[in-house]
Amino acid sequence: MSNTERVLYFPEGKIMKTIICDDEKSTCSELEEIILKYAKEKSVSLVTEVFYSGDTLLDYLKREKINILFLDIELPGKDGVMVGKYIREVLEEENIFLIYISSKENYALQLFQNRPFDFLVKPIEAAKIYHVLDNIYRISGKNSVGFEFQTQNSTYRISYKDILYFQSTGRKINIVMKKEIRTFYGKLNEIEKRIPENVFLRIYKSYLVNKNYVKEFTYEWVKMLNGDVLNISKINRADVRRKILESAADEFKNI
Repeated sequence: MSNTERVLYFPEGKIMKTIICDDEKSTCSELEEIILKYAKEKSVSLVTEVFYSGDTLLDYLKREKINILFLDIELPGKDGVMVGKYIREVLEEENIFLIYISSKENYALQLFQNRPFDFLVKPIEAAKIYHVLDNIYRISGKNSVGFEFQTQNSTYRISYKDILYFQSTGRKINIVMKKEIRTFYGKLNEIEKRIPENVFLRIYKSYLVNKNYVKEFTYEWVKMLNGDVLNISKINRADVRRKILESAADEFKNI
């Protein structure tokens, strides 16, 4: 099913469970050594485990939580595209950093709806793995910081990674999440100044959307992960399209 679990643990910091799935054992071994070397040099805690097929990986994911997944596209049984779709749509897991690896370069558009964090082309290069892991740890740190708001004399905080979009309705702001909406009094212009500009995008006078949760888009609207379709104002259409395409291109910058 998998290799023996390998652990590199440092007393401080969250342990990141990292899975490698590739039918080439040499690639798995090389990638695992690079990841563990990174953990040792950066003094971060990692657990690694290896799988050689999409089917065995899916069985594992049904019962275990993971943080990072390096996933080959061409696998025996269920391929990497199917595994990614299962993770996002069936398990409804958006917090896994999904990094595709492949010897081919023509998969970018097929993978868009699986919302990968990055795409690496074989042969594996240590410098690129280090760059990906640096970004993961940087973003993980930012995601631990959330949006704070007050209502009824109480202060609340919601992690940015849990927010699909902000919606302005009159004097109220709705924070729309996958399964919940929280409301408070505020102005969208003020919120826009407080939140990460590389994550949220103003598409309309009433909407600030999390680019990571845009499932589909056209020139006139975006469809969010929860199925909500939000209009893009005419004045913002060219800019929104450019920024979404740039964001998608950044995910595949190594192609």
